[in-house]
Amino acid sequence: MDIIETIKSRYDGLTKKQKKIADYMINHIDKMSFITMKELSDATSVTEVTILNACAALGFPSFKEFKYEARKYLGLREKLFLHESGDLGVSTIPKYELDNKKELLKSIAEEENVQWENYYASLDYEALFRIAKEFVYRKQIVLCGRGVSKMLAEMISIRLAGCTIGSVVMDTELNDNIHMGLPLIQNQTLTVVISFPDYYFMTEKIAEYAKSKGSHVIAITDSKEAAITRFSDDVLTVPSHTRLFLNTLSIPMGLLNVLTSAIDIEKNFKGEGKETIGSLGSYFQEKSWWKLGK
Repeated sequence: MDIIETIKSRYDGLTKKQKKIADYMINHIDKMSFITMKELSDATSVTEVTILNACAALGFPSFKEFKYEARKYLGLREKLFLHESGDLGVSTIPKYELDNKKELLKSIAEEENVQWENYYASLDYEALFRIAKEFVYRKQIVLCGRGVSKMLAEMISIRLAGCTIGSVVMDTELNDNIHMGLPLIQNQTLTVVISFPDYYFMTEKIAEYAKSKGSHVIAITDSKEAAITRFSDDVLTVPSHTRLFLNTLSIPMGLLNVLTSAIDIEKNFKGEGKETIGSLGSYFQEKSWWKLGK
């Protein structure tokens, strides 16, 4: 049985307050992966002890195990949706395209080149330097992604290390990785969420969680319509379409090269004393974490 079926199967044996908790769990299952016991206590107006007793009554030895099962349920639901929709990113090359393999390959390369040229012409350098400041001055950085998006996160982390800026990469597909990374996300953290098709629901949930914690969230994705943008303070969009595969990494990698170059320039600019924390008062005066740090 999945977690919803488990809750429903034991529902009749719960106390009135436990049923209130169970109802909230079922109706807000998407939030259960990251909710704290205190947040659940506030939302249901019951004590944390009552929540622990409810978890035990539902067959979960601890609140952490309940959250693990909630996360597993969401993952299985997402996989089922992809299977039913057939949206697995598998492409078949039509026979007529194979008549001239060289021309096919050449046209794919040209399409990618045109995408990059158009994107390069539209780059907003002021926005890139503004975002670069977040990397230079934030206390800690968490980079989140899954699959090819995680590869991009790792590339940023390597480049940041070259600028003597530390960061943590969170694989949003691995529960252990998520559990280790979540405590780092707070109001002084820069959280970078990277998501390209097929968009992964857990990356969106991390973005939502980070936003709720007051973290500054930067989204790197292919479209302003992507779900993670709803919870982001800054959005960098970059085309990733390619004919035969779900994504091309060449153009996103090009963006990350420019972005990390801006970060390196900003870091050196700071090191030269041309711009210091004190002289950035106007930039940080609205930042709640900066006020708290004074």
